[in-house]
Amino acid sequence: MKKNFCPLLMAALAVAGCSGGPTDFAAEYREALAARPGSSLSPQSARAAVGGFAELYGDLSVSNVTANARKVYAPDAWFNDTIATEVGIDAIEKYLLKTAEGAEAVSAEINDVAVSGSDCYVRWRMEIRTKNLAGGQPIITEGVSQLRFDGEGRIVLHQDFWNPATGIYQHLPVLGPAIRFVNGLIVGP
Repeated sequence: MKKNFCPLLMAALAVAGCSGGPTDFAAEYREALAARPGSSLSPQSARAAVGGFAELYGDLSVSNVTANARKVYAPDAWFNDTIATEVGIDAIEKYLLKTAEGAEAVSAEINDVAVSGSDCYVRWRMEIRTKNLAGGQPIITEGVSQLRFDGEGRIVLHQDFWNPATGIYQHLPVLGPAIRFVNGLIVGP
C-alpha cells in the first residue's frame, strides 16, 4: 500500500506546486488584514451591506456579475476564495466572470451572519453545476466568508474559509481519485 501511496502523493504535490500562487497564504492574508482595516459599521449597517454580497452570489451569472460586482466590491478590494487571490475590482470582476462563464450555474444561500468589530462572518451553502464535474450533478459545499466593508458599504476584504478538496477538487477527473484515496488513508473507510 505504501508503494502506491508515495507516487500518488508526489504527483498531487507536483500539481499543487505548479499552481504558481504565493507560497505563504497566511502572510498574504495578514498583510491584507493590516492594509484594509475596514469601517466600523453598526450591526444593522453591516447586515445591510451583506445584502449586496448575498445578491451577487445568490446568482453568480455573467449578467449578475456585470451588473453588481462593482457595486459590491471597493476599487482596491482584496479577495481570496482559497482557489485564487485577486486584488482590485478589475481582477475580481474578471475572475468572477470567468467562474460564471465556466459553470452552468453557481448560487449561494446565506445561512447566518455574525458581526465582530469591522468584520462580518457570513456562513453560506454554495451549489455549483457544470457538465465537466460530478457528471453534471450539483456540487454542494459549505463555508464562511470574512468580509470587511468601507464607509460606503463596499467590500474591501473578502476571505473565504472552506475546503476546496471536498468541495471541488475531489470531482476533478485526474486529481479527484487521488484526493479521495488520500482522504481514505487519513480518515479511514
